[in-house]
Amino acid sequence: MNYLRAAHNWGQVSARAVFYGTMGTAVGWLPGMRAFTHWCMHRWCSGSSDALNINLSLIYGERLEETGQAIMVANHLSSLDILVLGSFLNRDFRWLAKSTLFNVPFSGWYLRNAGHIPVHRGKNAKDRNRQIGEHVSRVVEEGASVLFFPEGTRSVDGQLKAFRMGAFLAAIREDLPILPLVIKGTHELM
Repeated sequence: MNYLRAAHNWGQVSARAVFYGTMGTAVGWLPGMRAFTHWCMHRWCSGSSDALNINLSLIYGERLEETGQAIMVANHLSSLDILVLGSFLNRDFRWLAKSTLFNVPFSGWYLRNAGHIPVHRGKNAKDRNRQIGEHVSRVVEEGASVLFFPEGTRSVDGQLKAFRMGAFLAAIREDLPILPLVIKGTHELM
């Protein structure tokens, strides 16, 4: 691997994260600013995907527009999945992410202020995750969709893992359709 090229590419992603994350974080906590925080995320994702020369293509994209508010489920192949999904999902949505990401400077501050939902792992995770349903309900009340990675983590070998039931139970509880999203190729890109 060319480490200089990798440092350049990820430097561009990081610079965009600092720029858009700072703007989104600065106003994300204010009432009525969720659309702006989403715009910041969308710009970061699409700009970063372009900077990384990711060849994006969308099959059946009209279904994204046809389906309004939904519980979205996607496979999870690599850290590039967020950039790819965020490039295409030009709608208000919040995603569930491991709680440790919320502690990372800039991106973690953005995640918290933009209303994304932390998922805890490890000791006492079951007890600490009991509030996820309340978070999902609040997001739905705000009119946003919710994105789940039902495998619960990234695939280390590119193969689909068994799904956890949380997304499907949320769809039933919130009376929302499930919008399946399939990501291909990001495992190989990494």
